[in-house]
Amino acid sequence: MLERIRKSFNEGVKSIKWVAIFLAERLKAETSMAKLLYASSKLEAKVDELYRDIGKRVLELKEKDEKAVLKDPFILQAIDEIKRVRDEIDDYKTKAEALSKPQNMLG
Repeated sequence: MLERIRKSFNEGVKSIKWVAIFLAERLKAETSMAKLLYASSKLEAKVDELYRDIGKRVLELKEKDEKAVLKDPFILQAIDEIKRVRDEIDDYKTKAEALSKPQNMLG
């Protein structure tokens, strides 16, 4: 009888340890995911700022009666920066998505 109680107690402790480990790992993953998504949102704000800068530059060029808007070095650089930042955003989102998938922790 005492042996059965001890065995049940040990199994209960194993279950509690597993749940604690699982919750700790999920919390770590969720924290990392939140950091990635926050970084992604900051980059999206940067893209919006680049859009505004391009718009301002286009208006400046129009006021000067410039015709080669898409050849303007400032605009070309901003477009390249937008492409680079979008790739970085996609990378962050991919990493966050990978973290959101539960991992097999049973061994």
